[in-house]
Amino acid sequence: MSSSLTSKHRKLADRGRVDLVVKNARLLLESGLVRGGIGVTNGLFSIIASDEHLPDAETVIDADNKILMPGLIDAHAHIDDPTMQSHESFSSGSRAAAGGGVTTFIDMPLTNQVDTIKAVEEKIEVGESKSIVDFAFYAGMMNAQNFSNIPSLVEKGVAAFKAFTCEPYEANTGVITKCLSEVSEVGGHVTIHSEDQGILDEFKKEMEGEWDAPISHSLARPNIAEQLAIRQNMSIASQTGGHLHIAHVTTREGITEIERGKLRGVMVTTEVCPHHLAFFRDEMNRLGPKSKMNPPLRSKEDRAALWSALLRGMIDITVSDHAPCPIEKKDAGRDDIREAWSGVDGIQMILRVLLSEGINKGRLSFPRLLRVSSRNPARIFGLYPKKGVIRIGSDADFVIIDHTKEEKIAPDMMFSKCEWTLYDGMTMKGTPQMTFVRGLKVYEDGKILAKPGHGKFQAMGSGNKLFGD
Repeated sequence: MSSSLTSKHRKLADRGRVDLVVKNARLLLESGLVRGGIGVTNGLFSIIASDEHLPDAETVIDADNKILMPGLIDAHAHIDDPTMQSHESFSSGSRAAAGGGVTTFIDMPLTNQVDTIKAVEEKIEVGESKSIVDFAFYAGMMNAQNFSNIPSLVEKGVAAFKAFTCEPYEANTGVITKCLSEVSEVGGHVTIHSEDQGILDEFKKEMEGEWDAPISHSLARPNIAEQLAIRQNMSIASQTGGHLHIAHVTTREGITEIERGKLRGVMVTTEVCPHHLAFFRDEMNRLGPKSKMNPPLRSKEDRAALWSALLRGMIDITVSDHAPCPIEKKDAGRDDIREAWSGVDGIQMILRVLLSEGINKGRLSFPRLLRVSSRNPARIFGLYPKKGVIRIGSDADFVIIDHTKEEKIAPDMMFSKCEWTLYDGMTMKGTPQMTFVRGLKVYEDGKILAKPGHGKFQAMGSGNKLFGD
């Protein structure tokens, strides 16, 4: 945010033009929790003050002593694929985002390639006509034919690139090396789904005759597959100088590799999903085909390691990897788990899981909640300080939460087009009450209040602001 723009809105606030005031809140700032409120002018934070210093406004909301924090940034979500509209769309996916306190999501390709300026422009047009929250884009899937497009895509505001070390979009080490070399020159980063395909090929042979048990999906994708792929990608990143982002880490061994890389100066960040924090492998047979995703659910020990790494800062951000499907595609795996779609819902559940399983069970602190869900994703993806922080001149994206309220999760509360959830029947403690995007209330108490088209494309900056912080 330019200093001149910030100054302009300070002057507007000084003259008394304030569109929205939220008072009687506990503000989750970078410095910690403080009592007070905020003022919004023309979609930007224009005032942060104690209640007695807040002015009148066109709209005044009493937060009733609840926590007001920056809106979440979901940096890994599969929201809109033109050939997979039965799975999710900008309309339904952005509603689910708002219902989860997510004010910006980064849409990642699902099956269709997004690797040209034309493809990006087409997605911007659709997104700005249908989404109610803001959004940015990943490019991918990266391969030998498109890594040369990285500089032009960065210039367009797409500075995140997705690659796989395994099927169905396996990129060889040469492609990954070229991609990391390119981003080292022009900025941005390469996010890699890290599982070794050779390990997967061999271990799935051991499951013959046992595919009727959903847990077989996890047993066929052992921890070592993630560990070896991360180790190799780390080596490439250290030699190219490119920023490596490890997608959805799931294992103790993977975390150890990432920690070693960070300690020796590799430019590496990583993320974790709510389903890997909430569930574990031994629940798969009970949960059925809905519990199939890649990488799979892991052991209780792996889940505990993920929470520890999240609290310690070894895991940098939380994401949803939101990729639901029509329930028929899950039910296809009832007799053979290989036939089920690999993907689950999540964008509406990130904050709920972090509050219920994290804050309320002593696994997470409020300062870490702010960093992993809002501040760090904004910094990693070049959106900071426009997004991810409560600061004068930043976009007024925020969510008011009640971290003490209990809520039973049910399909009828979900806004996803697929109308089911892996979390069905769970009682969770901590909910988003209101969600605001650039000062507009888009969600309150189970209802969507905004019309399609409020969401705007957010161009990423190419410089990573997390390292050296």
